[in-house]
Amino acid sequence: MKRIFTALLLCGIIGGASAQDKKNIIQAGIGFGNTLDYASGAKGMPTLNFTYERILPYKVGPGYFGAGITASYRSVKYTDHFFDYEDVEASRKWKYSNSVIALRGAYHLNSELIKIEKLDLYGALQLGARFWSSKVTGGSGDYGDVNFKSKDTDFHVGFIAGARYFFTPNFGVYSELGYDVTWIKLGVAGRF
Repeated sequence: MKRIFTALLLCGIIGGASAQDKKNIIQAGIGFGNTLDYASGAKGMPTLNFTYERILPYKVGPGYFGAGITASYRSVKYTDHFFDYEDVEASRKWKYSNSVIALRGAYHLNSELIKIEKLDLYGALQLGARFWSSKVTGGSGDYGDVNFKSKDTDFHVGFIAGARYFFTPNFGVYSELGYDVTWIKLGVAGRF
């Protein structure tokens, strides 16, 4: 996963370095609210999210289009405790990871329409792949030892509503609500 984030970051930097019209946007943030049902009490890192978007020169109606790529990743762990028939406490350790890599198209409302020059409101559609894996280890007594691994890849479709606010021409913050690895994302945005 680190390789994927590094490759996306390099693509964004290279694209951003060559654009003098500030049409490239890079976002990095964290997410909250899982879209997959993990076990109660699961703990782990917040979701990491990276998005690169190129603003396209096509104006349609009261706005314009953007296209890019997005990637999100989260991993959680938990331990369940139960008792076997011999009253011996046993536990199993679970680890889940979930990531999405998707192409992304966005429609941005024109700032003249919403009358706030530094605000960028948009809706986006994501099409890509969701990768998830789970691993279970442990157990004892009548339940026996468990060592189980599972991986799968699914098609991902996500709808996003978002807002960016730029404090300077190049730096701002963003918030998104929608279906991805998490329901809510917050972070920083750079425009180059």
